[in-house]
Amino acid sequence: MKRLRLLTAIACVAFAPLNAQNTTAPASSARPATGKARILGVVIDSLNGRALGGAEILIEGQTASANTDSLGKFGFDGLPPGNFQLAVFHPLLDTLALSILTRPFHIGPDSTYVVAIAVPPAATIIRQKCPTRSGAPGMSAVIGQVRDPETLQPVTGAEVSIAWTDLEISKAVGIRRTPHLLTDSTDKSGEFRFCGLPSSLQATVQARRGSAATAELPVSLGERPVELSARTLLLSSADSTAKSGNATVSGVVLLEGAPGAGSRVELVGTDIVALTNAKGEFTLRSLPSGSRILLARHLGYAAQMHPVGLSSHDQPRVTIKLPKYVAVMDPVLVTARRSAALDKVGFGTRRKTAFGYFIGPERLEQMHPLYITDVLRMVPGLRVVPGQYGDAVTSTRDNDCIQYYVDDMPYTEIEPDDVHKFVSGSEVVAVEVYQSGNAPPQFTRGLGNCTTIVLWTRFKVKS
Repeated sequence: MKRLRLLTAIACVAFAPLNAQNTTAPASSARPATGKARILGVVIDSLNGRALGGAEILIEGQTASANTDSLGKFGFDGLPPGNFQLAVFHPLLDTLALSILTRPFHIGPDSTYVVAIAVPPAATIIRQKCPTRSGAPGMSAVIGQVRDPETLQPVTGAEVSIAWTDLEISKAVGIRRTPHLLTDSTDKSGEFRFCGLPSSLQATVQARRGSAATAELPVSLGERPVELSARTLLLSSADSTAKSGNATVSGVVLLEGAPGAGSRVELVGTDIVALTNAKGEFTLRSLPSGSRILLARHLGYAAQMHPVGLSSHDQPRVTIKLPKYVAVMDPVLVTARRSAALDKVGFGTRRKTAFGYFIGPERLEQMHPLYITDVLRMVPGLRVVPGQYGDAVTSTRDNDCIQYYVDDMPYTEIEPDDVHKFVSGSEVVAVEVYQSGNAPPQFTRGLGNCTTIVLWTRFKVKS
């Protein structure tokens, strides 16, 4: 009932049934004459070019409802003949603040009405949602809502930002990096819109209000002239630095289709981490609410992140697929992107000003390391020795501990030195090593006199 009240506040968009036909089953058919009517249908997600599974279909004025399966199919049977109108509800439509309502249609006794219903195409939605912008770099858009993860009520006045970097490579300008940052504030319905965006876009989007912020969530647009991405951001009212809460997430990690036993899954920004079981399954508990990022790693496979909406009222189940990691030689464009990404995380600046030992991508490419220890053996002040769980990295200084940061985040060990089991040397594109007392503030977490090793991988420093 609460959901229906929410949707009645949203303007409905009516669309005629596509490819609809009304057929009367002959008396001699397999279906005996009952005097009843039947509706069969399918819902198509025009935005993503696939069936819309998990949609709820309601018959206006009746309590009957049905859900679409993975192929987008649904059906109603044993209906009294008469006039009907179908309403379609789905989280995708909620994010776009749309609901679909078909035009009325009539079904006679012993008849089947077949209907195909399509989510409006991107161009139609963008025309409705976005004002015309002269001089815009493109015709695509990112549209969505910001909601409280516990109440699901719209968050008004939140600042939403989208950021990306364009790279231009030519003989005339060399390599030119142009960062872009657009901001918008949510209205009373929690809606935000970024219009006039270029296609083929790889960006991040984030919502913030006061001390609360979501993770920087990845968003991408395809190569068609008009693309639309719809996102719902869950912005908790709590401080975004919260490391725990009452939310839970579970799922499975697949290694190219096979269960990923022994994979590492962590909630980025916290110390909460789990290993998958023999079936590749995992569960993370006591998590803070909001839009967050899961990160999965397995040695020999490319790390993958998975956005997830966390709430104490819901337990999402996710599937994370890790592709086989394949190291390739970097073309000019890839090298330029990597350099831009390292500049963004401050590697170049610290290399010039900080008191540490730095290994950049140009040197690592000459080394072709298989393991992290292949890289760290050459660092002054460190040594690699056999340990209970394999090779261990220690300091040449007595009683000096080792702490790791991987891709700007503290690495929580499940077993001593298990970082070598989840990050391969071939994934690492840059390394920073700081003796105790010399680490910059962002790489300090109060562990006493520790040598700090910062690893940047292809996951964060994207090519």
